[in-house]
Amino acid sequence: MSSVKLFSHGGELRVELGDQIEAVKRNGLNGIELGGTEFGLISDISFVVACLIRKKLNDSGLEVLSLATTIGRIGIKDDFEAQIEKLKNTLEVCKVLGADKVRVSSFFIPGFENPQDYRQLVIDRLGRMNELAGAHGVTLCLENRFGCYGGTAERCHEILSALPEMVGIFNPVEFVKVGEDVIDAWNILRSRIAYVHISDISEDGKPVPAGCGIAKIRDLTRKFIEKGGRNFSIDPRLTVRRSNKQVDQDRFSYKNSDAAFDAACGGFKSIIGIRN
Repeated sequence: MSSVKLFSHGGELRVELGDQIEAVKRNGLNGIELGGTEFGLISDISFVVACLIRKKLNDSGLEVLSLATTIGRIGIKDDFEAQIEKLKNTLEVCKVLGADKVRVSSFFIPGFENPQDYRQLVIDRLGRMNELAGAHGVTLCLENRFGCYGGTAERCHEILSALPEMVGIFNPVEFVKVGEDVIDAWNILRSRIAYVHISDISEDGKPVPAGCGIAKIRDLTRKFIEKGGRNFSIDPRLTVRRSNKQVDQDRFSYKNSDAAFDAACGGFKSIIGIRN
């Protein structure tokens, strides 16, 4: 599995970039899916801050898988122009960091309304974003997310079919949340997936290490690698316990964020046959 590359979703670690770098290097990962630091969300930082981040990453020898933004994680009826401005800034940050991928979402749909009523608006908005990204040599990466238009495999497929320059990010837990079978979703989207988020969930909805839940991580990982996929972003959101009492209540809870992240990395590395 030497050709497999492992990344950290930055949101799983402490806010400070130095702590993120230390945790990634401690676990022998290749780099970071960079979302935020002590300087703010990646889509909001200045040119000067981006240069500082670039130097720290270069000094550490780590790669940037993508910029993990919250762009598109707003209501479909909310102010879209503000999202465009965020994207414009993000694309400038991409130049500094040498990143060629930006993660986006597909807008939250109002509860109890038919998502299909917003299909064309979603595609039009993402299409406009896609044109901007393409002009900068950047690929937009669509993540399936519960509550957004692209929350189901079929609707993700609709978007990616309408916008062939985009690629998908496959988050198995988000498919579980909408009641879809992970492998069925994979079969629908397999040809368009750029990388896989590694997260798992128990039957009662709690985050657990990869392979310990119902998100079919082992099968998904095997299928992704068999088709030539190599990039995985570890995004477990494991529980950090607030008291010693929680140990008895939840065996998958950890004393701090570092311990939780180390457990997540170790669990997935064991699945793909990498020894710590």
